[in-house]
Amino acid sequence: MTLSPAILPPRVVADPHPRQEVTVLTVNNGQEVLVDLEGEGRAVRLACIQAPLVEQRPWAQNATDQLRRSLQPGNGVVLELRARDVYGRIVARLINDGADVAAPLLKQGAVFAYDGYLGQCNDVDYNRLEREAKAAQLGIWSVQGGIERPWNLIEASGGRLEP
Repeated sequence: MTLSPAILPPRVVADPHPRQEVTVLTVNNGQEVLVDLEGEGRAVRLACIQAPLVEQRPWAQNATDQLRRSLQPGNGVVLELRARDVYGRIVARLINDGADVAAPLLKQGAVFAYDGYLGQCNDVDYNRLEREAKAAQLGIWSVQGGIERPWNLIEASGGRLEP
């Protein structure tokens, strides 16, 4: 007898966001971290956010600096898988000492909330954190209306700019 997924007990259903412990090797930019995953260096793009592009000075460097302050090489963090992107990167939330790594970046106005991963971010309240930073005119929101959205710049470049 085969059970329909609708009637499987909850404990049988796989975790929608598998978790794994990894070690931080370096922070590449305001949204990408190189981690040691089972002995290999793997690029992890933080899910549900978009950092300013390197061309968006000084905002991109500010986001990178803030992420570097929270993630030091050698830190053990929990990777919560969300997707893979077109660049082959793992898209994930990172949890450091029980705290979401992206949340402070949003609170400080260093990055944008961004759900470009087909609903993979429905369980996190990044939009609220972004609204609070915007209301307080922090970081990227210190400019009237916020700086140009990185995804608009990528689209306008015909994809030549890499997120």
